[in-house]
Amino acid sequence: MRSLIFNLFIGFLLLTRFAASAQNVYTIAGRVTDESGSPLKSATVFISGSQKITACDGEGNFRFDHIDAGNYQLTVTMIGFATYSENVVVQTKSAEVDIKLKVKPTALAEVNVGHGKDHRDDYLKGFKELFLGKSKNGKACVLVNPQVINFTTKKGVLYADADDFLIIENQRLGYHIKYLLKSFGYNSVTGITLYSGNTSFEPMKGTPQMQADWDKNRMEAYRGSMMHFLRAVYNHDVLKEGFIINPIIGDVNAYSDKRVYYDARPLRFDTLVHAIDSSFVSLKFGRVMYTYDPRKAASTKTNSPYVIRKLKTLDNSVTIIKLFSPQAVIDRTGAHQHFTDFLIEGKLAYDRVGDQLPFEYQPPAKN
Repeated sequence: MRSLIFNLFIGFLLLTRFAASAQNVYTIAGRVTDESGSPLKSATVFISGSQKITACDGEGNFRFDHIDAGNYQLTVTMIGFATYSENVVVQTKSAEVDIKLKVKPTALAEVNVGHGKDHRDDYLKGFKELFLGKSKNGKACVLVNPQVINFTTKKGVLYADADDFLIIENQRLGYHIKYLLKSFGYNSVTGITLYSGNTSFEPMKGTPQMQADWDKNRMEAYRGSMMHFLRAVYNHDVLKEGFIINPIIGDVNAYSDKRVYYDARPLRFDTLVHAIDSSFVSLKFGRVMYTYDPRKAASTKTNSPYVIRKLKTLDNSVTIIKLFSPQAVIDRTGAHQHFTDFLIEGKLAYDRVGDQLPFEYQPPAKN
């Protein structure tokens, strides 16, 4: 009898746990139509920065299952229509969205300054370095369809846009990438590159040895990345994960002089992070210096009551992060609600498309 009661009790606990787990898994679904309300069959819908991509059915419907609570940027594209993007926050229930695509205006052919083949080859070479990156990961990327890119120049600025997805093979990290380029600009005078777009990842298939190499390289790309940092913020273990964050003191424009004064005491991020609920945290800070050094972080002390003012000449080992928004809302994957939340200068600013990982990526569990 006791055995029967015990088994029933265990069964009840398992069912309860399953029900609780099921309640925390949601869907993002919706319908895509044109401005007249007619369904758009085969419109492409994807969650930017992830491996989730699908096409609308004959009624314009789409659906993503097995969605955790979090921040998602939903993007819809179809030939002849303007691209649509929407931030979707899944918190306590599934999300339903109705999307109307607008017809894309017919653009007049733009005049390319120096549009000959030689100039285009130069533009393309520079674009690939600035967009894919100069790291080992960036150099290993192959841009499969460069012909879809349009280049224009104006007053020393190189602009680029694309007629379709950029198809990229990241042979070092093992991903096929579709990148929907919204804008790109490189100022040759200031050296500043700005670009934005939406990314869809698909893992490549390979031999066991190739998979082992990809796993190793992905872990290398993950360590010290912005994704790694924001996940550490979410889990309240910034210093434990190897990040040393120091407040910057004084002139917020000091970065332009390549030197900043900072407080050598690591910032206690647990005082800056506040739980919104079990799925989101909010982060508030000003301007900080970010260094990834696990060995140094392990021996760093945070208990000095006095400011330790030091001057730092900035190099490729540090990153400056400024919070632009009143607060950044972060989920467990490191995704935040607005791509303009952070201004990043320094080391991490040189991480480009070739260094990116999908939000599904999880490093191997620590022993």
